[in-house]
Amino acid sequence: MSDLLLSAKLSFLIKSSLNSQVAKSLAKESDTDPDWEELIELSQYHQVSALLYNYFDLNKNKEIPADLLENQKQQSTEHAVYNMLFLKKSVELNSALAADGVNAFLMKGALWAWMLYENPGFREFGDIDFFMPENQIKDGLKVMAKNGFEPDHYRKYLLEKDSVARLYFNTDYQLPLTPVGSSMLKSLEVQWNTTYPRYHYSFKWEELTDRMMSFNILNDTLMVPNIENQLLMMLVHHAGVEQWDKLKFMADFVRLLRKFSSHLDWSYVIRVTKYKGFYKLLLESLGLVYVFTGENYLHFCGDNLERKYPTQRFLNAVLIHWENKREKPVTKSWQIFYFNMIYRDRLSDKLAILFSHLAYLLEWRLIIPKARWYRRQPKPVSD
Repeated sequence: MSDLLLSAKLSFLIKSSLNSQVAKSLAKESDTDPDWEELIELSQYHQVSALLYNYFDLNKNKEIPADLLENQKQQSTEHAVYNMLFLKKSVELNSALAADGVNAFLMKGALWAWMLYENPGFREFGDIDFFMPENQIKDGLKVMAKNGFEPDHYRKYLLEKDSVARLYFNTDYQLPLTPVGSSMLKSLEVQWNTTYPRYHYSFKWEELTDRMMSFNILNDTLMVPNIENQLLMMLVHHAGVEQWDKLKFMADFVRLLRKFSSHLDWSYVIRVTKYKGFYKLLLESLGLVYVFTGENYLHFCGDNLERKYPTQRFLNAVLIHWENKREKPVTKSWQIFYFNMIYRDRLSDKLAILFSHLAYLLEWRLIIPKARWYRRQPKPVSD
């Protein structure tokens, strides 16, 4: 168990986000309510404001000042409306891609809001993500352009030459798009891998679309990866990349496990995570769920694993960031690299990540066109 004790506000936020009682051994003893303004501020960082208001509403909390509660209600309502508009747009784009023969599936926030939560308005997300096979990206971009979304000038430049575009696709995993005109939706991303290939989590289209399942959203039927692959994608993003830095990520994970753990093919999940070198992250993550909810999903992986996971170092790191927040760096590359050098399974996994980073830094065929682009940009005028 962690040697850190949670503040009253974080304990309250965990309880409201995960619908669970924080272990007494983790929470500081206190006879007073949390500072409500600090609690709301922390909920905004963790992107669980809608879940917090829902908890207030369900429990008829009378201690929070009325003006703060009313503000929470208004923000929660606005967010629910935005979510429904974004989900509607997601379905429209999915249909447009299918109509033009482009293989794609909706992924991450927009899908998980509908698939996992009691109400899709409870899950905050800022953009829409689609996954496509790499050889159909350019066709997919044409569909997105017809619907008002295009890459920025820099990425358009990188995609002009086929040789440079291939290098971009081989070394990156996503292409952010922005609206050409005015739009409530500020960001849309096209992905062809789960994260940067140099971190060796790679899942391509063929792996993720094996045994797809149908899922209904807003009276439309979408084909999406099965729950096992949804879990794997969540582990890669929430654990391997984001390092469980926000409660929103844990809220996703807990709800997926509560809803689907008894139906999951755990032998497949274990086999794939071991093969790709992040089985330890699976165990650490399931250990976090055990600590914060008392629900033991580690037994699907073996006996008595709750005695070993999460490790104190892993739990402490998560709690420090949950309590104190973590400022968003200019680039997360070093942060992600350092985390994976600690928590990946084998020395061979870590060496592969190291050598892939060195190869990426020395890829002159991509460095040169990038340098040309930046050299052509006008220099800022000094005062």
